[in-house]
Amino acid sequence: MAGTVLSGSSGIVTQELEAFGWAKPTRLRQALSRTMGDGYAAARSVFRLARGAELWAPFPLRHRLTSWVHGFSAQNAAMYERTSRDFARGDRSAFLTDYARRYRCAGLNPERSHLDKKLVLRALLMTRGIAQPETVALIASGYAQLHPLSADARYVDGRELENWLIADGGRFVLKPNDGCRGRDVFLLEVRDGTLVCRRGRESRPFRPADCGPVSLIERFVEQGTFWRELCPFSANTMRVITMWTPGDAAPFLAWASQRIGTVDTAPTDNWSGGGVGAAIDLASGRLGLGHLHPLKYPRAQSTCTHHPSSGIRIEGAVIPHWDRVRETVLRAAASLPLNRYVGWDVLVDTRGTPVIIEGNANTDIGRLQVHGGLLADRRIRRFYERCGVI
Repeated sequence: MAGTVLSGSSGIVTQELEAFGWAKPTRLRQALSRTMGDGYAAARSVFRLARGAELWAPFPLRHRLTSWVHGFSAQNAAMYERTSRDFARGDRSAFLTDYARRYRCAGLNPERSHLDKKLVLRALLMTRGIAQPETVALIASGYAQLHPLSADARYVDGRELENWLIADGGRFVLKPNDGCRGRDVFLLEVRDGTLVCRRGRESRPFRPADCGPVSLIERFVEQGTFWRELCPFSANTMRVITMWTPGDAAPFLAWASQRIGTVDTAPTDNWSGGGVGAAIDLASGRLGLGHLHPLKYPRAQSTCTHHPSSGIRIEGAVIPHWDRVRETVLRAAASLPLNRYVGWDVLVDTRGTPVIIEGNANTDIGRLQVHGGLLADRRIRRFYERCGVI
């Protein structure tokens, strides 16, 4: 049934009952799930989504309940209502639910440690000859290691690390090894002979002791002219999703969007923090209309044909070296063990080389579906069906 989160697969029902803590669901429970039909699906969805921050989301109770019943978070449902006429009218059939994304997509990659840990993925892709940012240091538990992925790796104390970074004089990015959504990512640069961490309009002195449990320092990748002109304050990456349908010989390119930062998001292009997103036509590399977070801007200001601060045209612009980007991510996807589904962050450098910044095992779909429902694409729908997600 379109717009519900019910699968109809007894295997999926069994897995989800197990997720509730019932290791061996009884025949009675399975019979109830079949008998209740959509009622079971709705109750299950509300139980799993109505928790934590969702309970206090700044939306009317009726909106929250309606969203949860149909498998969507209150925020994403509100965004889709703003950006899709069909969704606003009650036709949700083209949209992958948040319930499915959180609880059914989580196991698409049976082995995901190489995606959850940036350093592991980086080491693996290095063996495939795929360009990535240079990892200059690794910080963990109060000590640091310079050049951790090279034959010249050596341990240094905090002062030695700072001296090396200052002497190098370049710009760097500081990020957690297992972070996501741009959290705790800072631009690291030298100002007046000292190291400073900068994010958005705020900056603070860099102290190795203040870093998280495991943090990476990587060399800032100088992006190509096209992206630098869009926004010179941030690394403007593409989110490119690859899927590998069971039974198919190779992965395929499923979705892509260009993310563009602003002064407020630098050095990241974080969309929820105020950045711009534009869908990329997979065949031509042409950009669609720019979208800002529809709940953080008035309706008339949540889309744009030009960048809101740089004034550079977004809609209709063509991504340079798009063929190389496609080839790189498909090669990366084909090289990962037990890979089904990855959201790649890709940046193109000044030489036109696509550089993979990181990969995400269960990428957020809210920012993607403001451009349109994922399930409207037959290949994507087939992938989720074959994997038992829908």
